[in-house]
Parts: sequence; structure tokens; C-alpha cells
Amino acid sequence: MSSLSAVLLILVVTLFVLSTIFFVLYYRFPLHKIIKSKSGFQDMLDGISDPLVAIAPSHDILRANKAYCNFTKLPFDQIIGRKCYNLLRNRTLPCVDCTLNDTLKNKTITCIEHTEHPSGNGAISITLSPYTSSDTCEDFNIIEHIRDISLLETLKHDLEKKNSSLTNIMMHLKDARLKIKDELKLAKRIQLGTLPESSPAFNGLKITSTYHPITDVGGDFYDFIEFSPSRLGVFIGDASGHGLAAAFIATISKMSLFHNCKSIQNIETMLIAINNDMINIVHTGHYLTCFWGIIDTERNTITFSRAGHPHPVIIKRDASIYKLESAGPFIGIMEDAKFEVKTVTLEKGDRLFLFTDGIYDVFDRNDSSQGRFGYDRFIQILSETSYLPFGKIITTIQHILTDYVCSDDYTLIAIEFTNNSNNHLSDTTES
Repeated sequence: MSSLSAVLLILVVTLFVLSTIFFVLYYRFPLHKIIKSKSGFQDMLDGISDPLVAIAPSHDILRANKAYCNFTKLPFDQIIGRKCYNLLRNRTLPCVDCTLNDTLKNKTITCIEHTEHPSGNGAISITLSPYTSSDTCEDFNIIEHIRDISLLETLKHDLEKKNSSLTNIMMHLKDARLKIKDELKLAKRIQLGTLPESSPAFNGLKITSTYHPITDVGGDFYDFIEFSPSRLGVFIGDASGHGLAAAFIATISKMSLFHNCKSIQNIETMLIAINNDMINIVHTGHYLTCFWGIIDTERNTITFSRAGHPHPVIIKRDASIYKLESAGPFIGIMEDAKFEVKTVTLEKGDRLFLFTDGIYDVFDRNDSSQGRFGYDRFIQILSETSYLPFGKIITTIQHILTDYVCSDDYTLIAIEFTNNSNNHLSDTTES
């Protein structure tokens, strides 16, 4: 009986000790919490679409998410416990660009921004972040986050190729633009060579002029042709359009004027000849407006005709305005065109102004609501500045128009009649 009691006592004591140990371990290391923690950690990893693994300082893989299994094409049980560098690179030693040790040492996130894809095609980036599951924060592991950047690299490569191609295109365009610019400079020199180098000195007249193209070359042109010591021809023209096309039309017209003036002095016959040359040569719909007149200082007259050109004006000494009006179509539009010819007498002090529409088709740069400046306002300025010395007329008009934006070429010619004459202004239409 005593031996049985001893055995029972020993069993009771043993059960007590085991129970005590169990409760101590349960509360110190609760298994349900461990299982729950591991399950939650795994769920967290699996919730990330990019490949993730938990790696020990020894490079052993502790955990892997489903995306990592898909990435490596291996089941979970063949991943856990393997060296990360052996699994990804089939290496026996850590990768050359591995930053695991730096991450653990500095307790900071590190990144391998670009490294070869394990498949050999494409590229990946790897971010290593330190983490700890202990309360003391002494034992750290690594979360390795892998991003497949193959598509980004492809897009980057394609973009670099396109940028390189675009750079080459821009270089070619720049070279072409410089070449065109040089050619335009040459064209400008050629066109300026067709214009008078200076205003002519002519007995009985004072003459000044200005030419202002908005591009290197323009459609305006003018000329003075001396037929005799007392007869001076004055021509001003404006080709439709702008730039090179207008410059070509102006040059063709100038060559026609130069050729025909050698044998033709009749006003209408000259315009008909230029009109025929334009129709025979130009087939693009371009046309020319012009004024052609001959000043006779012996008779104190100007005989003229217009081809759709803005009316020139004579400003008298009392500032009154007289428009030189005559009928005639644009040059280069109609075959068998007719041009009305008129003759007007001139007095000493009369100022004749010839111009193209670009000088009054301007807009206030500070207030666009004002509309265009216009012909009527322009000739009013000519009248209001008639008191000025002749040499200051053009510069004063240009100064007045400083606040206005030009959208077209313009030419302005001023001629003052200095001959003594007792004639009063009158006009005669020639049949």
C-alpha cells in the first residue's frame, strides 16, 4: 500500500510539473498566435502582385508569396530554405550586385535599380527592406521585392531610339533651315538689286522712298525710269501673296517693265504689255496691282494709269488732298484688259505720294479692337504732316506708325514738285 501511494504521489507531482511547464510555455509562446501570425504574414505576402520573399541574413529564403512562385515557376516547398542567389541565378555565391549586407548593416532600404532578368531576357529591379519580428528589434531579416521592368526597358529603348531619330531629323531640319536662310539672303540681295539703289536726282523734283518687306523677300517693287531730262517714269507695284511667290511675281513684272520701257512710252500700252507677259508666264492665280505714271517737268504734268492699285494722292501746299483716280483691272487676270489714262497738272510745292496697301493695313499693337488703320486715316496723316520739311516726311510717318503692327510689305514714295508753275490742278482723260 505504501508503494502504491508513492507511485501515485510521483504521478501527481509529475503531472503538476508538466502542467506548470505547459502553461508557462503557452503564455510565453502561444502556439495559436504563432500559427495566426505566420498565416497573416503569408496572407500579406500573397496579397502583393509583385514577387516577394523573406530572406534570412544567410541568404536562405524563409517565405515566398504566390507571385514569387509564379515568377520562378517553382512550388512553395522547393523554394523555402534555398539560397536566393542559387534559386534566381544558379550561383554558388551571392550575386555581385547584392545589397543584402548593406541593408542589414545600415537598417535602411536599398535598391538594385537594374539587373538582368533570371530568364536572360529583359530586366528586373530589386528592393531590399529590413524587418524584424522580435520584440527586441535585434534580429533582422530582409523582404526582397522584385519588379519586372522588361516592358519599361523596352519602352525606354524604343524612346531612346525615337529620340535619337528625332535628334537626327532636327539636325537635318536645322541644316536645311540654315541653307534656306542663306538662300533667302541671296534672294533678298538679288531682289534688292532690282530696286533703285537710291532716289534719283531729277531737275524740278525732290524724291525720297522707303521699302519694308516683312520677310527676307517681298512682293513690293518700284522703279524710276528717265526718258529725257524733263520726263521721268514712276512705277510702283504690289504682287499678291507674301514671301518667295510674291517676290517671283514682282521680279517677273520688273523684268517686263524693264524690257518694254525701251520701246514703249505710252501709258496704257505699257500696262497692256506687262499684263500680257504675266498671263503668258504666270499660271498660279497670282496677280499684280500697280501704278504707272510719267512726270513731265516741262509741261508740269503727270500722266498716269492704275491697275487696281491704291489711289496715290497729291497733297497741296494748303494741305488739301487730291486723289489720282483712274480705272483698270489687276495685272495678270484678264486678257484684253483696258486701262484708263489721265493727265493732271502740277504746281510748285505739290507733294505726290505713292504707296502699297501694306502701309495702312496695320493694327494697333496695344488695342486690337481699334481695327485696321485704313487708307483714309493714312492720307489724312499725309495731309497733317504737309508742313514738315520734305526730308522729314517719311521718317515722321514711320514714327507715327510705330505703335502699329505690319502684316504686309509696304513701300512709300514721296515726290515734291519744285518747278515754278501758274497752272491750277486739273485732270484730263486720254482716249
